[in-house]
Amino acid sequence: MTMNHCLFSENTKLADLVLADGRLLGLLPYFGIGLGLGEKTLGQVCAERGIAVSLVLLVCNMYTSKSYAPDPAELKQVPVEGIVGYLEASHKDYLHVRMPRIIEAVLKLPGGDMLASFCEKYRREVVEHFRYEEEVVFPYIRRLLEDGERPDYKISVYESHHSDIDGALEDLKNIIVKYLPPAATLELCRPVLADLFAFGHDLRKHTFLEEEVLIPLVERLDNERHTVPDGMELTAREREVLATLARGLSNKEVADKLHISTHTVISHRKNIMRKTGFKTAQGLTFYALHNGLITRDDFL
Repeated sequence: MTMNHCLFSENTKLADLVLADGRLLGLLPYFGIGLGLGEKTLGQVCAERGIAVSLVLLVCNMYTSKSYAPDPAELKQVPVEGIVGYLEASHKDYLHVRMPRIIEAVLKLPGGDMLASFCEKYRREVVEHFRYEEEVVFPYIRRLLEDGERPDYKISVYESHHSDIDGALEDLKNIIVKYLPPAATLELCRPVLADLFAFGHDLRKHTFLEEEVLIPLVERLDNERHTVPDGMELTAREREVLATLARGLSNKEVADKLHISTHTVISHRKNIMRKTGFKTAQGLTFYALHNGLITRDDFL
């Protein structure tokens, strides 16, 4: 991940942050932040309320910028428990406020009754997605944070089963725009479509936070809590391959740089993932940074 210019900082006034992008109004309640705070900066508000400013900045910058991606050093400042709490708060809003409102509005459109089963199926899909996170993934993360016995679960399992809950919204927008009867005028459909577009944007950012921030952080946490068993240390060549991969090179580029075959690189990569417990490029990058195989300068 590359360093990107932050749109906001802890010295940004809360009012300026909201006025810069009104969509952030919907996120502030997830942190327990309201309005009426005068000229206070985001840093001051977070300090008064015991909120990690690094987490609020991460979410707000990520939410407002298409290109923003925090570097590994920035992510180290973000509390994992805070991310989990933010995701839980967003789940409640999605399930109990926004989705019911959107579905109700869709069904009231001319011809909307034919979308009833579609909407119900999607609602169940989202409920199941969030239930799995709240009953399996989040408790697993909290057990890691407590530094207790290692749970019989790996974050890589979550990653491999992480479903796309935004795709059905795209289909729903397509149906409304293309196939509802003429009585479903633009004037009637525009508010519903606006809500669908906004909800889709939020879900994409929600997924980004889980896949690009939470999963790598938990992989690092898991690695820090548990030492590698004897005989599982990386060899000198594996450390060399990992350091090169973590700088963003492809398997072929690593092979060319180290004068080995691509097949050998892939074999080393499998051994590295098995030994470190990391399955993603972000996780391996964290491992390489944490163990001194690369430095922040490699990302600049």
